Formats: sequence, C-alpha cells, structure tokens
Amino acid sequence: MALQLPTAREVAAHILYSTADLNIRYPDHRGCLNINGALAGSDEAETVRQALIDLRAAGEAQLRERFERAKTEGDLPQSAKPDALAAFVMAVAHGMAVQAKAGFTREKLEAVAEQALSTWPTGRSTPSGTSS
Repeated sequence: MALQLPTAREVAAHILYSTADLNIRYPDHRGCLNINGALAGSDEAETVRQALIDLRAAGEAQLRERFERAKTEGDLPQSAKPDALAAFVMAVAHGMAVQAKAGFTREKLEAVAEQALSTWPTGRSTPSGTSS
C-alpha cells in the first residue's frame, strides 16, 4: 500500500505513477469511475455523487495524515504543509484521470507525474523531540 512506503515523496510518486497506469489500463474504459462518476452524475444520482466525494475526501485525509507523520519524523521540512500536499497530490491525480479520459498517453501522464514530483518539498526537518 502506498501509505506504507518509507518517504512521503515515494508515497506521492507511487500514487501518481499508479494513477497513470490505472487510468489507461483498459483502452475502452479510460479514466476513473470515481472522478468521471462525480463529474457526470445527474441530479437523480446526487447520493452516488456525494458518496464518491466522501470517498475521495477520506483518501485525502489518509494522505494528509501520512504527510503529517512524515513532517513529524523529519522526512518533510518544517515549512511543508501536509494538508496542501495531500490536496495537491489528489488534484494532480484527479486531473490525470480526466486527461486519460480525454486520450492522454501513458507517456504524457507519466510526464505530468514527473513534473508534479519536481515541485516536491526538499530538505529534511529535525524530527520532533530532537535538537539540531
């Protein structure tokens, strides 16, 4: 599972590269049901749309908690904002799903993942409970 990887950057990379793979795996059904369903749902499907929103929010919360732990452990710099990082990774992944539906290739999706990861916060912070 991605959240168990040793560093926050590895977690983000795994999510983004897996997003590229999953969203183009089935040529006749590109994209993500979770994203496409929430975007294309009718008023009659509001309960389904809300369930999809809740599911994505739960995933983002788990990611934020993992990044908070990374910051506490010194894997992320003190200037890192775990909530913004989680939202960023999710926004890129969701955008990649939309782009896959629009016909982006694996190579292009992986280039998007690489570009997103190039902005990852660098520099270790001092783990809590220790001095520098």
